Amino acid sequence: MEVVSADNPERDFVDKRRDYAEAAIPEYWIVDPRTETIAVLELAASEYAEHAVYRRGELAASLAIPELGVQVDDVFDAARGA
Repeated sequence: MEVVSADNPERDFVDKRRDYAEAAIPEYWIVDPRTETIAVLELAASEYAEHAVYRRGELAASLAIPELGVQVDDVFDAARGA
């Protein structure tokens, strides 16, 4: 799971995505505080395919671990200290 950094979002969307694909990490989540979204990506061959983008009011769910899911609201509310 990567949280998009305000100072260099490209690092999280491009560089780390490539690095994780090279390491054959089967699933990769991108948490973006700017848009309050969680993208779940799945490794297909040697590149990631976007499985889904979850927003407030939704449950972000893992493909690799079916019993793993997080409420998007909870993630971003916790980050704000709410």
